[in-house]
Amino acid sequence: MLQDSTYSKRKEASGQGWREHFVNQLAASKTQSVGEAVSQCLSYVTLSNFASVDEMQILHQAAMDVKIQSSNSNLQENTNDGTHVMGATVAAHHNCTRYSVEQLLNSNAKEISALFLHRLLRFLDGSSHWEEEGEEEVCEPIEEIMLELGRMVFGHADWTDSTVKWYTEPDHTGTLHPEPKVNIYDVGGFFKKHEDGMDMTLLVVLNDSFAGGGTAFYCHHDDDNDGESVSKLPDRVERAESGTAIIWGAYMKHMGLPITSGQRSIFVGSFDLEENVENESNV
Repeated sequence: MLQDSTYSKRKEASGQGWREHFVNQLAASKTQSVGEAVSQCLSYVTLSNFASVDEMQILHQAAMDVKIQSSNSNLQENTNDGTHVMGATVAAHHNCTRYSVEQLLNSNAKEISALFLHRLLRFLDGSSHWEEEGEEEVCEPIEEIMLELGRMVFGHADWTDSTVKWYTEPDHTGTLHPEPKVNIYDVGGFFKKHEDGMDMTLLVVLNDSFAGGGTAFYCHHDDDNDGESVSKLPDRVERAESGTAIIWGAYMKHMGLPITSGQRSIFVGSFDLEENVENESNV
């Protein structure tokens, strides 16, 4: 008896320092590539050892310094506007404060944020692997599978001549706060189910000193409107260790699950990579 050869199911792909994770097992296994699955919000990718211990500590401490300063200011003024000042909308989360790297954090944090983006794009365009802590940079070609992921998600592969457009949200005064941001989740803190709507989201786990939490992913065809709840079981939950980066596509539904103890800290930013189109000029 002949077998159906219209498609061949594939397994989750992986390579040096990265691994794909299916969210919709059946649909993702029928795709032809990681790029196709990620662009269709059927899978996401983790990048291990993406951030060094020093980088994580600098970002976390920079956000904590602002958090403490804001809390002291609110106490003196007898107000409770800290969450809004950070550019987070209260309708989207609970017990989570968000700190725009560009507008609120120090210069060291800004440098690391720029380095994260550079590191990710170099990985996607095949230039090199990121640096492992305490080791020389590993300069070797990245598989075509990663190049295709970038092309399918961004719609082009010219990273060098592109403009990064970060997701931006207003605070209670109307002031715009761009991502990337450092999110600090205190006990009970979570971020409600949502879609980012940008080409790609980069999330880097900055610490492990908490219980519970993690990022829950939901199949993109789930069109319910229960963004405020955790009633629907996620299709996959990622509880990556600190230093790991997670990337996914524009319309992947996800949420930050509640933590039960400790404090969770992440770096997160959603962005479009817009190809620059310029008229040729005479030299």
